[in-house]
Amino acid sequence: MKLSTRLITAALLCILFAGCGPTTFIISKDHRAYYLGRKSESLHTMLCKSGDLEQILSETIMPDDLKKELYRFNCTEERSKEKVISLYLFLTPEEKEDFKSVFRRYGYTINYVPC
Repeated sequence: MKLSTRLITAALLCILFAGCGPTTFIISKDHRAYYLGRKSESLHTMLCKSGDLEQILSETIMPDDLKKELYRFNCTEERSKEKVISLYLFLTPEEKEDFKSVFRRYGYTINYVPC
């Protein structure tokens, strides 16, 4: 009986967490928060139309080809959440931390959702 209860619990947990896929990080500014890469006009305005993402990427330590791709899949008609996540997961831990650090220098808060 205990074995079947454990199996059922494990199966339910697997189903529950199956929807939790990889992601980027949350950026927030001016009381608005978004996952980097999300398809949102407000995020597009905040990052792309303001020029912030272009400036942020120019200051990161990541390779130029990755900078171009991150800009392309965040700020052009080719916007793609999946491709942004894929590129982000490709970054080294040092590049990820540097990326977040540069966002902070531009007044963004990382992984915080304001109420």
